[in-house]
Amino acid sequence: MANLRILKLTTGEEIVGDLVEVEGRELYRIENPCVLAIGMNQAGKAALQMQPLLIFSDQKVVQIKHAHVIYEVSVAQEIKNKYNEIYGSGIVLPPQSKIIT
Repeated sequence: MANLRILKLTTGEEIVGDLVEVEGRELYRIENPCVLAIGMNQAGKAALQMQPLLIFSDQKVVQIKHAHVIYEVSVAQEIKNKYNEIYGSGIVLPPQSKIIT
């Protein structure tokens, strides 16, 4: 997870994954891509949902044409934590609290 990024696709999906390389201006290569969505949790509140993009494949890397990406942005800590639960070591960082002295 050296370069975790969010990509917004022309299809409307937002995916998060480890951007392993960008081949020229033609292709993004993304390892372990997941689709991001907002759903309802058991308490009836909005919650982040993350589902593997390649759910029915053994393949771990997907190539996406640059022309199909609207934007590419950095990832918030909450997304990093959720992604790390699925593909990383399982270690998540607590939210940073402001200490007033």
